[in-house]
Amino acid sequence: MFDSLFDFDKERLPLQALGFYIVFFIMGLAIAMTLGAIFAVDFESGLTVGQILAFLYCPFIGFQILSSKGQLSRYGVLIFGIAILAYFFGCLGGLIPVAYLTTIKSLRSE
Repeated sequence: MFDSLFDFDKERLPLQALGFYIVFFIMGLAIAMTLGAIFAVDFESGLTVGQILAFLYCPFIGFQILSSKGQLSRYGVLIFGIAILAYFFGCLGGLIPVAYLTTIKSLRSE
């Protein structure tokens, strides 16, 4: 479930994609908390920092997966959907399509 998490080229099973989602969600939370502690002065500005981070973090991970699998031309428009979900729902919603992208086949020859 948690093997080869940083191998973005790997085609995962649904249970492995769930493990990928959990780990990258916790990493996103940790990064957001760190940046919130550095840049935020109150609760509202902490929410803004977390929202901005999710808006950048989720599409970046999605782009990494698609480019390493050679599927950027086919699924590239999905990055905009990831960004919209991340803007409204944070990492919780933005990483759902990213986890799906880990289950698609890689076009790279091994």
